[in-house]
Order: sequence, then structure tokens, then C-alpha cells
Amino acid sequence: MSKEKDIFDDSNFGAETEVSGNTVDWGKVSDFMVGTFVKARHNVDTQFGENSIYEFYCEKGSFHKVVNKVVSETPTVINKGESWSVWGRNDMFNGQMNSFRPGQVVKLTFTEERPSQKGNPAKIVKIYAPKENDGSVVMNKEWLEAQSVTGGDM
Repeated sequence: MSKEKDIFDDSNFGAETEVSGNTVDWGKVSDFMVGTFVKARHNVDTQFGENSIYEFYCEKGSFHKVVNKVVSETPTVINKGESWSVWGRNDMFNGQMNSFRPGQVVKLTFTEERPSQKGNPAKIVKIYAPKENDGSVVMNKEWLEAQSVTGGDM
């Protein structure tokens, strides 16, 4: 976009600039995402009741969208530098996710489906958080520097 151009001109807001929600669907076992934990929002009212939403600055990943209970055959690719969200709906998952610090490096992998009492299968997502040699968690220093904060400041 040219500096002389009016940044608020309607021509800057075409269909190609529409923003869509970047929420990961766990459609097929082996779907995954790797990235930097950014923040969590709790008690978010949704059509499914209250949920927690965890936001990530991603490095890589892919998943299969689920639309009207049909899993896409073509994976959605998560590219480096994109922001994606993951919904948390159960106490165990939320408990694990709530231990993260902003800037912490994590990987989420959809590993299996199990029958549940609610009818829809439970999707089991394993969470990985690598550690440094001294036992401390791996932090994305580049991301933290870009935020001008340290991991515990957010």
C-alpha cells in the first residue's frame, strides 16, 4: 500500500482482506499445531456453553476442518507467523493449558477419539511443553523480545 494512498479508502477493504476466525478443528487423528502460547481467555460464552480459548502464535501445523459434522479431506495448513486459537472444554485439558506462561513453546496433537457419555466422541489432545537442560520451560525469546516483555509480565 502506497504512503500517498488513503489507508481508509473503501478500495482497501475488498473480499481478499476479509478476516476469518482462526480456530483449530481437531478433525483427524494426527492433526497438530506447534507454536508459542500467547494468552488464555476463560468463561467465554459460546453456543456450546462456557469455554476457555487459548491463543497461539504458530510455527507450523495442519488440521482437518469439521463442517456440519463432516471432516474435510484436505488439511488446513498452519503457517509460521499466523495466530490460531484452540478451545478448551474440559477440566483436565484446561488445567494443563493454564500452566503455560506467555511465550512458552508448546505442541498440541490430536491423538485419539474415545466414546463419551454426551454422544459425540471425546477428542484426546496431548500437550507437549519442552524443557531446557536446567528443567525450565522452553520460551520463544524472539517472540518475547517482539512484545517487549518477559514471559511472566502478561
